Amino acid sequence: MKHTKFKILTSILLVAAVLVGIFAVNAFADTGVPTVNFDYSKRQFTFSNVNPYGDSIHPDLFTDLKNLMPGDSRTQKIKVTASSLEGGTANMYLRVDNESENTVYSDLLTKAGVTLTVSKDGKEIASGDLEKGVFLGKLEGRDALNLDVTFNLPLEAGDELQNKVGTVDWVFTAEYIPAPIIIIPPENPPMPELEKGEHYAYIIGRDDGLVHPEDQITRAEVATIFFRLLTEDSRDYFWTQTNPYSDVAETDWFNNAVSTLSNAGVINGRPGNVFDPTAPITRAEFAAIAVRFFGGEYDGADQFSDIAGHWANSEINRAYMNELIKGYPDGTFRPDNYITRAEAMTIVNRVLERKPDKDHLLEDMVRWADNADTEKWYYADVQEATNSHDFEMHTKSAGDEYELWTELRPVRDWAALEKTWSENNSSTNPGEVISSNKNSVFKK
Repeated sequence: MKHTKFKILTSILLVAAVLVGIFAVNAFADTGVPTVNFDYSKRQFTFSNVNPYGDSIHPDLFTDLKNLMPGDSRTQKIKVTASSLEGGTANMYLRVDNESENTVYSDLLTKAGVTLTVSKDGKEIASGDLEKGVFLGKLEGRDALNLDVTFNLPLEAGDELQNKVGTVDWVFTAEYIPAPIIIIPPENPPMPELEKGEHYAYIIGRDDGLVHPEDQITRAEVATIFFRLLTEDSRDYFWTQTNPYSDVAETDWFNNAVSTLSNAGVINGRPGNVFDPTAPITRAEFAAIAVRFFGGEYDGADQFSDIAGHWANSEINRAYMNELIKGYPDGTFRPDNYITRAEAMTIVNRVLERKPDKDHLLEDMVRWADNADTEKWYYADVQEATNSHDFEMHTKSAGDEYELWTELRPVRDWAALEKTWSENNSSTNPGEVISSNKNSVFKK
C-alpha cells in the first residue's frame, strides 16, 4: 500500500514538474519576442526584448541578414501593442529608415527587390517593399498584434548581396486616427440609394485587357462597385473613412468604399473583426448586399431548396422576389458558391434597372476578347457594365422593355472622382503620423 501511494505521489510530482517546465518555456518564449509599444500620449515607441544598433534609435531586427542568396527569406516574430490611444486607433507600419545615414546596405536590398510579408496566425495579411513599408495592422484599446514578418529576396535578384554583411535601420510608424465625433443618428436613417438614371461603366477590365467574366470577384471589388454607384446624396450622408475591421487600413484603396458602405449598413464583416477584402464573395453575400438597397421583409416559403437555415435565407428570398437573382435548373441557389464576375454584373444591372439587349448596342463600343460570343447568357450584361452610354427605353411586342443605345460616353475617371469625394468629405482632424526614429526608448 505504501509503495502504491509512493508511486502515485511520484507520478503527480512528475506531471507537475513537466507542466511547470512547459509553462516556463512558454513564458520564456513570450518574453523573448521583440515587442514594440506605441504610446500615443507620449508620442513615443518603447522597445523590449530587442537591442538597438549600438547607440542608434533603431531596433536590431532580422539579425541574420548576411550572405544572402536569391530566393532566401528570413522570418522575424514581432509583437506590436499600443497604449493611451484616447479612444482612437493606430495603423501600424514597418519600413526602412530613408532619413538615416546608414542606408548603404538597405539601398542594396531595395535595389534587389526585397519585399516584406506579414502573417498572423499562419495567414498572410499584408505585403510591401522596404521603402514604402508594410502594413502590420490596426490597433485599438489594448489590442496586441502577434506577427511573423518575413523578409523575401526574389529569385531574380543578382549576386550583389553574396559575401556581404550589413545592418538595416528599421522604423515603426503609427498613423493615429482620433476617435470620431459621435453623432446620434436619426431613428429612421434614409435607405442608401444608387444612381439609376446615368448609365456609366462600373467595370473597367483588368490589366491584361480582358474582362474575365467567369472569374471570381473579391469582397473589396464588390464594395467598390456599389460605392461608386451611390447617389451623391447617399455617398455624402453615409461617408466615413473609419471602420471596425482590423484588416482594412485608411490607406487601402478600398477603404472609402468599405467604410462608407459599412456605415450605411449595406455590407458586413466576417467573424473575428475582419472584412477579408481579398477573399472571393459568395452568391449569398452578394445577394444580401444587392437587396439591402430595396428594404422590406420576407415572410413566406423558401424559393430555393438549399437555403433553409442559411444565415442569408431572408435576403436570398427577398432578392428573388425583387427579381434580382435566379437559381439553377435543379431548384437550388448554391448560396455558398463563389459568384462569378458575369453573375455579379447581371445582378448589379437588375438592381440599377438596366435592361441591355444584345441586338441594340453600338458598333464602336468597348469590346472584350473574352466576351466575344454574343450567344453567351451574360454577353449583353458585360457590355452594359463596361460601356458608358446614353439610351432610350423601348418595349418589344411581348411587352418586355429593353435599352436602345444611342451614343457612347467617356468612361469615368474613378480615381479622380474618389479623390474629389475624399477632399469634399475630409475630416478637419485627420490625425497624426508618428515614427519610432523620432522618439523611442529601449527597455533593458
